[in-house]
Amino acid sequence: MRKALLLLAIGAVFAVVLVQLDGKTLWERAQRRGLPQAASRIVRGALSWVGGAQRKRPVASAAPAAAAGRRASEPSPERILKAPPKERLSPDDRASLDHLVTTRSR
Repeated sequence: MRKALLLLAIGAVFAVVLVQLDGKTLWERAQRRGLPQAASRIVRGALSWVGGAQRKRPVASAAPAAAAGRRASEPSPERILKAPPKERLSPDDRASLDHLVTTRSR
């Protein structure tokens, strides 16, 4: 049964892509009417709906209480490290930049 279904699916793809009716294939006609774009929009919408439904699942009432006991305390301001600067200017570049800023501000 699976082999018959596979052969039927392959035959359908072959018919859509290669068999011409009135000079155009069914795929060309579908593209002209915008069917592939509409189908992709529908599939994207369905996938986002399914993905959104899974994320918004209600959580058991005991889970937040148990998780609160395991949660780490908030880091203190002393423990937060500043990120290093992304660029370092050479002294010559710094002097040129300072000169440019002072001449433009006048």
